[in-house]
Amino acid sequence: MTFKASKLYEPIGLEKFGDQIISTVGKANNDNKLTSLNKFPTLQLNLMWNISFYTSPLLVTFLYRRGYFVMESISTITKISTSIGLIVMVSMIMRGMGRSQSPSYARMIKAMELLKSPNTEEEGKRALRLFDFEFDYWKVDFDVKNIQSDEKKGKGVVLKKVGRHFRWTTFPCEIIAYLAIQTFGIRMMYPGSVKLLQSYMRPMLVTGRGKLIEEENARRFKVRTLDANEIDTIFVDNRYRNVNGKILVICSEGNAGFYEIGIMATPLSLKYSVLGWNHPGFEGSTGKPFPDQDKNAVEAVVKFAIYHLGFSVNDILLYGWSIGGYSSLWAATCYPDVKGVVLDATFDDVLYLAQSRMPQSLSGIVRIAIRDYCNLHNTELAQKYNGPINLIRRTEDEIIAEDNNIETNRGNFLALSILKYRYPYIFQTPQINRCKKQLSKPLENRIFATPEDDLCMSRLVTYVSDQGKKFPLAIGEDYNEEVRNEMAEFLWCFSSQKLKTAKEFKEHCDENQLLLQLARLYVTSPEGIVLLLSTRSLRNTCKEVAGVLTHINDTLANSEPPPPDNLYMKLYRALDYFNHFICYYNGKAKAKHITEYHDCLRELREDIIECEGPPDWFEKSNEAVVCQLI
Repeated sequence: MTFKASKLYEPIGLEKFGDQIISTVGKANNDNKLTSLNKFPTLQLNLMWNISFYTSPLLVTFLYRRGYFVMESISTITKISTSIGLIVMVSMIMRGMGRSQSPSYARMIKAMELLKSPNTEEEGKRALRLFDFEFDYWKVDFDVKNIQSDEKKGKGVVLKKVGRHFRWTTFPCEIIAYLAIQTFGIRMMYPGSVKLLQSYMRPMLVTGRGKLIEEENARRFKVRTLDANEIDTIFVDNRYRNVNGKILVICSEGNAGFYEIGIMATPLSLKYSVLGWNHPGFEGSTGKPFPDQDKNAVEAVVKFAIYHLGFSVNDILLYGWSIGGYSSLWAATCYPDVKGVVLDATFDDVLYLAQSRMPQSLSGIVRIAIRDYCNLHNTELAQKYNGPINLIRRTEDEIIAEDNNIETNRGNFLALSILKYRYPYIFQTPQINRCKKQLSKPLENRIFATPEDDLCMSRLVTYVSDQGKKFPLAIGEDYNEEVRNEMAEFLWCFSSQKLKTAKEFKEHCDENQLLLQLARLYVTSPEGIVLLLSTRSLRNTCKEVAGVLTHINDTLANSEPPPPDNLYMKLYRALDYFNHFICYYNGKAKAKHITEYHDCLRELREDIIECEGPPDWFEKSNEAVVCQLI
């Protein structure tokens, strides 16, 4: 992926040969913008290692049955291991020698040297922010343990734990639940913590991070939590660019989301200041995404926003997507004076989602695993927060609804539980049943108020002015059924104005959705479209292209497309051209000529790959230069 005024870093000489086995991705720059020299071994040996690690039980069983764990086979295994080790060692030496001759790499090392002295540490950090490298080597910018705070923090926020008497009959289930959640269970709930997935997505993450730094002037920080985890965060400061920039939106991503390609795009499009962070174990963050570690992480992020970035608690808005809603609600209970909470596609209790996706015979073990080790109970947290909560329900949600049925969307139950807790004497069984019926279909906003609405508002205002606004409100205790229905209808309609559907966000297209679809074909640059001509089967390629275009067209139909000069829109139009003139050429001379020479193009595939990378060749206006490069 390339950006304006930047170029891909190209290994040359010895480094290039070393990278044939241990690959690196990155960007370098001659114009003092983002320079990236990732040392991530993203391909080949690293990918093989990740696959071997996650399939190790099967591999060990296979090798054992083939007799490789006997003394006669030890020498064979030793020879193979030694050969691989020597290849890696030689490749690393060659790559190191090549990097020592790279001006961009030399500048990065010089910036790192500046970090060693307290007098030049800040200068080194400023220089190092122009590079993208393994985050382990970045110094901690903010440590929660250094904050001696007497702030109002939710020390009394304790979630209810289901008390269970110890029984020998359930002891085996408890052991199984513990082992399951500690091994594959937590990874099923947070697939973004799986290193294999991160290795696959790393090019997209580097691209997304680079876009934030180059286009939004974002800055990356490392925040250390109370349990010594290091959290990867990124901050976009719009305080001096727009009036909305005075408000900071802290974005908590979903179970497979990263701030690089996540929900930050929405508040950024409205010019808010935005702080994104990755859950423990995601990308640059250390640890594992267990609830205690995740809670410490989001608390540290909020403190970082207050004490390091200088935002007032009243100017902080918490925005959570899916499972990130738990993180946002926890932060709200700890800092009840925040401006508000926005929960997008969030559930009420993760237990119901987990049980519905596991065999019925394992429901007992699932319950123990969730309640004891991963109890993400948003309903309980929402009841401990007294401020405004804005719920966004996705009508086509396949994750928190069974069989994509809007009636089973767990966001419905979260909304009802909040209303029932805040207005217990109004939302009783008949009123709750009416609300459930309304939630079983897409909501329709009321465009005018009725006289009854004015009366209901008067009742609510009078009660709050007399008794105060502290939930739960005792309003409605002396109401008859008719008045209770009126108030329930009013409160429900008033609240449902905030329970938006996805169609109401048509103003802004999420460019990350376009990027993810293009990445399915590895089309993240114009060279990728040229490479489509050299695939093994054009027929299969055309089927994949048609599928990607269908998804992109659906995305654009439900949103306002990005500007025509947007890079993703350019790639989309180029892919559409490919689909029209290559896949469905209808005998046109030019397209027919290209497809008839498909075998030749396949033989030239390696040469085409070698061509990929000259800096910004597709942005040059001189066609002669472009043709010469090709």
